[in-house]
Amino acid sequence: MSVETKAVAPRPRGAFKLISRAITVGSWLSLVVALVVWGILRLGDSWWLGTFVMFFPRWVWVIPSALLTLACAVGHRRSLVPALLALGLAVGPVMGLSIPWQPLLHHPSPGLEMRVLTCNIHYGKTDPALLDALLDKTQPDVVALQEWRDSAHSEFLTRGGWHVKRLPGLCLASRYPIRRMERLGTNSTGERGSAMLYELDTPVGVITVLSLHLDSPRDGLGRVAGEGWAGRSHLQANSERRKLQSEFLAGACHAANGHVLVMGDFNTPPESTIFRRIWADYKNAFDEGGLGWGYTFVSRRTSARIDHILVGK
Repeated sequence: MSVETKAVAPRPRGAFKLISRAITVGSWLSLVVALVVWGILRLGDSWWLGTFVMFFPRWVWVIPSALLTLACAVGHRRSLVPALLALGLAVGPVMGLSIPWQPLLHHPSPGLEMRVLTCNIHYGKTDPALLDALLDKTQPDVVALQEWRDSAHSEFLTRGGWHVKRLPGLCLASRYPIRRMERLGTNSTGERGSAMLYELDTPVGVITVLSLHLDSPRDGLGRVAGEGWAGRSHLQANSERRKLQSEFLAGACHAANGHVLVMGDFNTPPESTIFRRIWADYKNAFDEGGLGWGYTFVSRRTSARIDHILVGK
């Protein structure tokens, strides 16, 4: 009696092991990369590479960790923990995610409720109709506009009830009387930046408002992108200039009367060592109440939160 046997092809375990090992290594490597990028971000404006990474497209760091998390969830769950940690770091601290948990723990103290708006309108590149639509939708009490052109016009701000002060480069509109103003700097590329100090009469007393526009890192970033190592000095020079501008303006705010409100185009993300050191005594409005990433500069290449509203005293 004869028995036929059918050969069974061996399973390609070698290939599976290789893929599994690659996923494991990739998961841990993505976690290491996320930690390194986070650390470099914290060195922004004190090291040219940190500054470059600070303005680099941050979504790039999410893609590998997201793909590895998906791969682990489908076929290799043992490596899911480092992949999820890497994804959490990339979406959270690296991209600058803000979750306003403080309002859940603390009740707001009684005082004046004020809605403010700040916007760099890029010397007329912003459509006046779009600006008026935004103002009509948000109904602010104080509006600070940077890169304001003398010929610019806003139908919304010409209505009754507004106190408006226009100067080359800056415009402030307030529902409260403006009792005093002082020009602190006339050029965003100068040591004092483009800045104006105002005193508003409000029901809770004097509120000092600083509207500012600091130097843009655009030229330095372009030099590094085009020249690499050779362009680092230009980017570091911009960081030094923004540091001098911030120190001067923070000193002016420290000597100001009453409550202090600082807003405008800092050209500086919140991870910057300049921002974290010089403006540390001020509450950041978006960190206190904003949900999400809050990018205020958005282009086809990158996004960053460089405009801020700060409250002091």
